[in-house]
Formats: sequence, C-alpha cells, structure tokens
Amino acid sequence: MRTAYRRAMDALYLLCVGIAGIGITVMSVIIAWGVFTRYVLGVGSFWPEPISIFLAIQVTFYGAAACYRANAHIALDMVARRLPAAAARIADWLVLLLMAAISLFMITHGLNLVRTTFFQAYPEFQYIKVGSVYTAIPIAGLITLLFVIEKALGVAPQPEPIHGEEAP
Repeated sequence: MRTAYRRAMDALYLLCVGIAGIGITVMSVIIAWGVFTRYVLGVGSFWPEPISIFLAIQVTFYGAAACYRANAHIALDMVARRLPAAAARIADWLVLLLMAAISLFMITHGLNLVRTTFFQAYPEFQYIKVGSVYTAIPIAGLITLLFVIEKALGVAPQPEPIHGEEAP
C-alpha cells in the first residue's frame, strides 16, 4: 500500500512539475511576444497579459506543491536542527499539522473563490471564466495535502544533505 501511494505521489509530483514547467515556458514566450509587438511593431497585443496572469497562477500553486514535496521550499529549520531528537520529532509533526491546515485552508477558501468568480469573464477573453483560472488553488491545496500525508506516513522522498551534512 505504501509503495503504491508513493508511486501515485511520484506521478502527481511529475504532473505538478510538468504544469509549472510548461506554464513558465509558455508565459516567457507570451511575454516576449507582447514586448516584441509593442516595441518593435508599435502595436500592442491585447492577450499576452491576461494569459500570463492565468499561467502565473498555475505556475505558482502547482509549482509550490511540487517544491513542498521535493523539499525545495523555503524552510526555516535552523532551530529544529539544533533541538534534541524528541523535540525535533515534535517540531516535524507540528510542521506537518500546520501544512495540513494550510492545505485545508487552500481547499475550502479556494473553492469559495472559484464559486464566487466562476461566472465572471475576462474582458479580453469572454470565453475564459475567472473562476476556472482559480481552480488551481483548491486543486494544488489537495495535492499538497496528499504530499503532507505522504510525509506523515514516512514514505516521502528524503531531503538531500546540505553541504555534506547527513540527512535528518
């Protein structure tokens, strides 16, 4: 069961990395196009900014979920590394509980945001609903919660040692 969960989380992680990677690549091309049309052709395109905002939201939330699983996020663990082993385990569980709470907050309030803005349309693209853009918030919250559960079960990948230190 643990192996199957780990494999599923590996696939979910790769999906998040793929979404974030493709999103940042496409966003870079779109922004370059917007700059080119405005300053070289002298006529600005109307669509690069709203599409870039859409992609930025996707990159932010799916990328954050992937960074959490890969332990590539900002972590202020200087104090925790200096605690005795028992206190460090308590701190680790406290962090897991806080991350679960943040994930649940993203899910519940993200769903409220999606519900509230779902029928609003972008002025530039009437067929793209604002709420559909924000679906990344509750979905990434759910994915992050699944990664938190993976860490709590002890099947998550272990962080790489920093500067020759042993992994915790």
